[in-house]
Amino acid sequence: MARPNPDYGKGVFRRRIFVRGEAGAVKVELEDGNHGFRVRLAHDGERVTDITVDTVRYPFNTCPEAVTPLRRIVGFALDGDAQALRERAVPGENCTHLFDMAALAVAHAGQKDLALDYLMAVEDQGATPARVEIRCNGQLVHAWTVKDHRVVSPPALAGQPMMRGFHAWASRAFDAPGLEAATALQRAYFVAQSRRHDFDPPAANPGIGDGMPQGCCYSYNHGAVERALRSAGTVRDFTHTPEKLLRFEP
Repeated sequence: MARPNPDYGKGVFRRRIFVRGEAGAVKVELEDGNHGFRVRLAHDGERVTDITVDTVRYPFNTCPEAVTPLRRIVGFALDGDAQALRERAVPGENCTHLFDMAALAVAHAGQKDLALDYLMAVEDQGATPARVEIRCNGQLVHAWTVKDHRVVSPPALAGQPMMRGFHAWASRAFDAPGLEAATALQRAYFVAQSRRHDFDPPAANPGIGDGMPQGCCYSYNHGAVERALRSAGTVRDFTHTPEKLLRFEP
């Protein structure tokens, strides 16, 4: 079983996502304290024609296998909505982060001059609420304070959940660009909770020991979780070095 992280309360979880559009393709890069992925989605202007994945850094040995369910996106019509994409690819059968990256690529396919640079920061929660924020191309989009998985401020959002039930209220509260940023921030908040735990030594903390439910993600599902061994030396702390995000350093 994982132990409490003695350094929790002193740091900041950081995540960066870069989305670049080009003729016939969208490239998405993601890096945070636990993950480093690159996705390239090719299209013909109407449908997804291919998707390739570079798994640079990942928490379990089974994570790279998740490219197989992700390839269900090939053939998806670019004018399909988010629900249709979820029904086709089934997020719970995928790596959560790879699916989200692919969904971003689909949403922005055809915008060949696009460049979106999302930078997220989630403070460790101490006695006071934690600040969580997201910037896009350097501009602040959302800044909230959160305590015990509920928004504290701004007052208009106070009491709203950051975990289960998030999408229901966020989809009512924000327009499309604002919802995209809010969803990215919620995903960062979810992964930031891993900072509460110390998973060393990795050999003593296999995936099955985390007790995560079926449908949480590919590596926690039956058939994979029994084989999911935690990767050694892959956790990073970008608290004081956000400039290193997306360098994918060894």
